[in-house]
Amino acid sequence: MTATATPQKPLWRRILRQGATLVFTLLAIAAAIGLMIFGQSVLAERAADVDAPQATTPLRVTADRLTVEDGYAVARKFPGQIQAAQRTTMAFEQGGTVASLAVDEGDTVEAGALVARLDTRLIEAERTRLLAARRALEAQTELARRTTDRQTELRERGFASNQAVDDVALRLAELEARIAEIDASLVSVAIQLEKSELRAPFDATISTRAVDTGATVGAGQAILSLVETGGQQFRVGLAPDIVSTLSQTDSYEAVFAGRHYPLTLHSVLPELDGATRTRTVLLDFAGDDLPPLRETGTLVLRQSVSERGAWVPLSALQDAPRGLWQLMTLAEDAERLTVGIEAVEVLFSDGARAYVRGTFADGARFIPDGPHRVVAGQAVQLTGEAG
Repeated sequence: MTATATPQKPLWRRILRQGATLVFTLLAIAAAIGLMIFGQSVLAERAADVDAPQATTPLRVTADRLTVEDGYAVARKFPGQIQAAQRTTMAFEQGGTVASLAVDEGDTVEAGALVARLDTRLIEAERTRLLAARRALEAQTELARRTTDRQTELRERGFASNQAVDDVALRLAELEARIAEIDASLVSVAIQLEKSELRAPFDATISTRAVDTGATVGAGQAILSLVETGGQQFRVGLAPDIVSTLSQTDSYEAVFAGRHYPLTLHSVLPELDGATRTRTVLLDFAGDDLPPLRETGTLVLRQSVSERGAWVPLSALQDAPRGLWQLMTLAEDAERLTVGIEAVEVLFSDGARAYVRGTFADGARFIPDGPHRVVAGQAVQLTGEAG
């Protein structure tokens, strides 16, 4: 079976078809280029009709100046309690019946004032008896003295023996010894009478009254409690390294319910507290109208730290990498102010301000508030300086 051959198109037709295709392609490209040029011209004309944008007004900011200092003061607070300089519980050294109580709770007394007394009638009766016995012995002693003188005179004249003189002399000595014994008993009675009275050992206020008039009390039983008027002290425990910085010439202060009271150092107790590992410090109040005893307050100690830096408000700080902070500063460049960044480290903060050190210079301007509104290199306009 013989295959039939496909007839070939003439060469000139193929050339004409390819040429037509090329012409159409070139015409399409030319049309596209013409449309693009026409669009650009239209856009240019429209852009020319639009007013040029005005220059942006620089952001208005307030600045403050950094003041570099050699150090800062840290206020440290320690709890303590106010106490009386002296406090005592009074009692009789001997038992008996309370004859009178001259004071009540809350009364103030002066040193030496009589506050309580026992019934002393038995003691006074004993004193009366001793005085009577002494007078009797004095009479006998006078008689013995006269007899001794007479016997001595008779012996010198040869009418009395030495034995008779010795008898009356020894009798006189015995009577004098008995008088001395009674005198000692009278001293004991006087001491008992003195100890039957309670007198205030110092200017004080009566804090408690344990018994009433007519009560029978034993030796050593509590009758009254006294607290010294004035001389209150502030008692606080401090670490040994802090105690070593205290001075008798420095002034301190304690805070009670928002009120400040001046203090002066009184003494430091020698022992170290085994539980808190602190030493007890006593400070005297310098003034009147003090808080009540046993009221808890706070001792404020101001310690100086030598470290160069400057104070800035917390609102001026922004977070920075590696635990640092950044401060937005202002620098004058080509007659305009631009924003710069300084890295700082916070050394201390009191809640409103921070004491920082960093790459800034003394007297440099910085933005104290709203540093997030600006970026480094931005031009700003200064409206004024804070503070």
